[in-house]
Amino acid sequence: MSLNVEILQQSFEKIKLRSDEFAASFYNNLFQTHPELKPLFTKTDMKSQEKKLLTSLVLVVENLRNPEALEPVLKALGARHVGYGAIPKYYGSVVEALLLTFEQYLQQDWTPEVKKAWLDAFKTITALMLKGEGEESLPKPVQAGKKTETLAKSATLKTEDRLFQSTVKPEKKSLISIQLDGEGLKKVINYFAANYQQFQTKVSEQPLSEVLKQIPKKLIDTFWIAPTWLVAIVSVVIFTVVVIVVDENSLLGKALGAADTISLVVALVLFIKEAPDRRKQFHYQAWSTVDAAHNVKVSYARILALQDLNEDGVSLRGLDAPGAELVDINLSHATLSKANLMGSDFTNANLSYANLDNANLSQVKLSGANLSYAKLGFSRLNQANLSSANLSSANLICADLSHTNLSGADLRDASLSGANLEGAYLTGANLKNAKVSDDELSNAFLEGAIMPNGSRYKSSVSDR
Repeated sequence: MSLNVEILQQSFEKIKLRSDEFAASFYNNLFQTHPELKPLFTKTDMKSQEKKLLTSLVLVVENLRNPEALEPVLKALGARHVGYGAIPKYYGSVVEALLLTFEQYLQQDWTPEVKKAWLDAFKTITALMLKGEGEESLPKPVQAGKKTETLAKSATLKTEDRLFQSTVKPEKKSLISIQLDGEGLKKVINYFAANYQQFQTKVSEQPLSEVLKQIPKKLIDTFWIAPTWLVAIVSVVIFTVVVIVVDENSLLGKALGAADTISLVVALVLFIKEAPDRRKQFHYQAWSTVDAAHNVKVSYARILALQDLNEDGVSLRGLDAPGAELVDINLSHATLSKANLMGSDFTNANLSYANLDNANLSQVKLSGANLSYAKLGFSRLNQANLSSANLSSANLICADLSHTNLSGADLRDASLSGANLEGAYLTGANLKNAKVSDDELSNAFLEGAIMPNGSRYKSSVSDR
């Protein structure tokens, strides 16, 4: 489908001015028109959810002319929504609420042409997300011995259907029966036999108390290493044993005796087991956003993606974003060593405790930025603007600060040994207790600066 990119971008620019209000209004409209969807968000941080909505919209609009980068991201987003409980019939409700919210915010600018452009865009987006969702839930070819994995996945899907069909009275069913062919059973037995032999070896080599201490850790490690199908089987077997042992007339026995309960247990175990894969998908989407914004100066989606990756502890080492506008970004404790950020705008950014060793920060705007305790060893900061920046306790060993604007900067307790300060403007800067020699400061402009010994620098007559 051919999209009217010009209309979409122009209309969205007007929305971006009130983006936070727009996102909140969308969810209000969604819950008012479709209250049945509200329970899906009962345990959701709505501020975070609104931010994700904006990220997705910005990502789409910024890449309308770059569909090859957008398609895999939308497919991945659709695949992720399988885990959130989204089903195809909800997509129409979301599109309806989005169109209503656009109409409310664009008002007289919401023309039939604009409405058609956005409707076409949402159709394309929905189609790609559904394609990704279909690929995620599509049954994989099952070899002998993997039938139980399919059974577990089927149980998960049935559980999700029940969660979204609350108006249908559930039928009481008998306990799930697990069937394994000869090859599958042999594989399970071999797996446990191998682990039992390892356990026996440990018992013979170590005191029993030490072995017992290691069991919980071994069980956890086994949970993450073992195939999903095996985890599903073991979960069902353990739960079935519990059901058999518990008195069927007791309250607990009645609660555990239904097939629905077993399905929920299996679904919960698989949900936990597959959490790392969902996290990988999220990281892939965030990196796709960053990559798609390469050579784009202003990208709100890139800022959010970098912040989200950093919050998850993902290394941003070697990030290539020269000339990017990253004003007010929060990358505290980020790993940005060897990053190429030449000419980027980090005005008022939070880079405290960040690792920027060997980074290319030439001509970067860092005025008012928080770089306290940051690692900037051997970094290139020549001709950068660091006026009024907080560099207290920062490590600037052997950094290139030639012709850098450091006027009014806070450099207390900073390490500047070996730094190139030729032509650097340190007028009004605070260098108290900074590790730097008089010789290294000799070629810098220091009028009004507080020197490492606490005195205020005043140029002599001969210096004038």
